[in-house]
Parts: sequence; structure tokens; C-alpha cells
Amino acid sequence: MKILLLDDHALFRAGLRLLLETLDQDVITFEAGTIAEARQIADQHADLQLCLLDLNLREEDGLEMLDRIKVSAPAVAVVVVTASDEPAVVRACLDAGAMSFIAKSSPPEVLAEALRHVLAGSIYLPATLLDGQAQASETPLNLSPRQRDVLRGLCRGMSTKAIARELGLSEHTVKEYIAALFKLLDVHNRTEAVIKTGRLGLLPKRY
Repeated sequence: MKILLLDDHALFRAGLRLLLETLDQDVITFEAGTIAEARQIADQHADLQLCLLDLNLREEDGLEMLDRIKVSAPAVAVVVVTASDEPAVVRACLDAGAMSFIAKSSPPEVLAEALRHVLAGSIYLPATLLDGQAQASETPLNLSPRQRDVLRGLCRGMSTKAIARELGLSEHTVKEYIAALFKLLDVHNRTEAVIKTGRLGLLPKRY
């Protein structure tokens, strides 16, 4: 798995790289301290699978990288790793196409567990976003393999066109799958779908 680490603190990048390597020996990491450096790496490695992104870069907005990196690496899943875990900030990141959100303020064991989730292709969101929503009362959802494929694309922040291209389907067909998923999940948009998917643990397998 190829992973891009975008953070302007070299020490944090180094610690994150070491932690990732202890969790998965097959990980290949690339480091960038600026959006320009990250874009250059993405242009050279279109097969990037994961990007761990800090929002608070020096004189730059990390959210800008969400759209930019997907141009170079359409299938990349972006995980925001930053200081704040305010629900409004998390939702803004999901709205922009992030797959998961990890707070830097998390204890080391929590950070490691969060990274295990994202390395396995699962969604990880702060407990503050999920608290108060009982999982036990949810009716189990039996999704078809193709529905799961489309849902994976949604949770990776992929556009309808990108999902269609990856799965060899028409955009119209993908739109129908998305509409059906929204109905099954009882949600109204992609952000709600990501949150609900994370809460229900619908995608436990590696992307």
C-alpha cells in the first residue's frame, strides 16, 4: 500500500511513518511538508491508495489538497489527521471528500487503533460524531457485492464518474446505486452516508 503523509511538522511525519510501518510491513510511505510537494508526489504515483492529511499547514489550507490530489490519484482515500475533532470540522472534511478523521490529540493507543482501521479500509470517525447513536437498534443491512463496491467509492470520496470508471459501469447506473444506498441507509447525502457506514461498520475489508 502506498501512503502519502502531508504534514508540515517533520517530526510528526517521522513518528507517523514509523507507526504505520509497525502496523503493516507492506506500507510504502512518501512524505510532504507542503501542498506543492504532495502534488508532485501524487503526479509521480497515480496508484496512491491513502493520504494522511493535516488541515493546518503553514500558510496553506489542507482542505485544498483534497480535490487536487484526486486529480492525480483518483482512487486515493484521504484521511484527515489534525488537531481539532469538533463535529463541524469533521463534517466539513467529509463534505470535501475525506474518508476518515483522526484527531492528533488522541492517546497513542487510540491513534494506533485508528490507523489499523484505515489501513484495513474501514472508516474511522471520532466518538464525538458517533456518540448517542445506538448501533444495537439498527436493522442489519444486506448489501449486494456491487452495492458495497459503490459504497466503498462513496466513502473514499470518489466522484460518480470515478466510481463508474473504476467499476466499468455507466454514470447513470452508479447514480441509481447511490440513490438506492441512500434509501437503504436512510440518509440524504454522501456525508451522512459516510457517517452511517462508519457507525454500522459496513466496510470491514481492505479497499
